[in-house]
Amino acid sequence: MLSFFHRFLYLIRVIRMHDIDGFLRILLTSVILGNFLVKGIHLVSIMGNQGTFSKSFGQMVTDAELLYHLTYLIFCVLGLSMHPFFYSVLLFDVVYREETLLNVIRSVTRNGRSIILTAVLALILVYMFSIIGYMFFKDDFLVPVDDEVVHKDSGRVTVSGEVRERACDSLVMCIVTTLNQGLRNGGGIGDILRAPSSNESLYVARVVYDLLFFFIVIIIVLNLIFGVIIDTFADLRSEKQQKELTLKDNCFICGLNRSAFDNKTVSFEEHVKCEHNMWHYLYFIVLVKVKDPTEFTGPESYVYAMVKDRNLDWFPRLRAMSLSAEEGEGEQIEYRTLQTQLEKTQELVSDLVKQLTELRDQANDRAEETEAANWFAQLNFCFAQLNISLPSQLDHLVPSIYWLHRT
Repeated sequence: MLSFFHRFLYLIRVIRMHDIDGFLRILLTSVILGNFLVKGIHLVSIMGNQGTFSKSFGQMVTDAELLYHLTYLIFCVLGLSMHPFFYSVLLFDVVYREETLLNVIRSVTRNGRSIILTAVLALILVYMFSIIGYMFFKDDFLVPVDDEVVHKDSGRVTVSGEVRERACDSLVMCIVTTLNQGLRNGGGIGDILRAPSSNESLYVARVVYDLLFFFIVIIIVLNLIFGVIIDTFADLRSEKQQKELTLKDNCFICGLNRSAFDNKTVSFEEHVKCEHNMWHYLYFIVLVKVKDPTEFTGPESYVYAMVKDRNLDWFPRLRAMSLSAEEGEGEQIEYRTLQTQLEKTQELVSDLVKQLTELRDQANDRAEETEAANWFAQLNFCFAQLNISLPSQLDHLVPSIYWLHRT
């Protein structure tokens, strides 16, 4: 700590003894040179990792990341060799690194076709208003100018002590003035034209001209362009928030939602940190890329082939070992419960079978008793019939027997 403090004091004394401006220049040059070396190494690493030299020229030209780093390196060389002014261009690297600033640029470029077509419509309208102004209101196009700068010519007039210049003597000048002054003023072209008198014959036409330019060009067309840019930026911001929310509430590897780990033994944070850590997967991919293929294990050979073919089927899509284990335990518990219920059901069925057997035996006994009772009843009925019919028949047989005995 003391040695560092002494070195710092020594540096302060050196700065006091020498030219501070020169020291700052040397320091800035050193920083830029270091940035140049870092950017060069970075560019070489990108080209090596992406296989730039194995691509075609068309693919290399359309690679936006490669072109950006190459342009950055060129401006570093221009700043070192030609003029320090080129170093200022390197500040745009902040835009490349910050996603919010990139969205500002994308808000213009994403719907660039709509913006360009709307701008063409604005130019057509400005051209039409320029023609009308040139035909009817050319004397009203008096633009204030600086008397010290403007050269002497016949186009200058003095209005209330203020030097003004006629700006619509030709159609080209009228178009340029309408485009320049009309779009930059908040009230349209009427802000820079001469204020007409109510006694003039074209007073009403001039009011209509100013109002139409204001409503059509300033309010409608320009706000259409601004609206497209603002809506695009809002959409980009919503997409960014949705991406952040998705990365926050979904596993990057398996895609399971946070709610899938509710009421589980493993929380979502533990799952993302330990079980499906995306950096562990990245390290494994780097391992299979740098490892000798002859030393691969079975899983490593499989993953290497998948990575080479850019196939992501080896990722556990919507699966996790912790959830699978819990589901297996839950299935076993459910199976045991069902087995217990089945055993109880079998016991109940056995009891019902026994009861039915007893009821059948009782029914058979009762049926036998009922048959015997019916047989005895029929027998008694027969005896009763005999008791009734036998005396009468004997009464008829006795005289016949007596007659036979006499004869």
